[in-house]
Formats: sequence, C-alpha cells, structure tokens
Amino acid sequence: MRMPMPVTRRKRTVEPEPAVKFPPRGTTGPVHISTLLNPILEISRHPDRNRLLAKLFSEE
Repeated sequence: MRMPMPVTRRKRTVEPEPAVKFPPRGTTGPVHISTLLNPILEISRHPDRNRLLAKLFSEE
C-alpha cells in the first residue's frame, strides 16, 4: 500500500492596494465614468502628455 503524499501549504498572497486614487462615491451615489476619464482625455490631447501622465499617476 502506498503512503499518501503530504499536502504542502501555500502562503496566502497579499494583493497590493491600487496606486490610482478614485473620487469618493459621496452621498450622490456612484461617480459617472466621464468624471474619471475626462482628465485622461484632456492629457492625451496635450503636446506634453508624457510628463502630465507621469505626474497624474505618480504616487503623492
């Protein structure tokens, strides 16, 4: 008769918090998607978009 192999325990992975901060829901309910996307759309049309995107997504 074969001996059963012991089950190896895996450490639980901890997921990091997202770096991008979204506006709070507040008392008005969910925030509309255009509120979240408008700053990114304005930056994407700007000639200095690389610096502005880096500034937007940098951790403060």
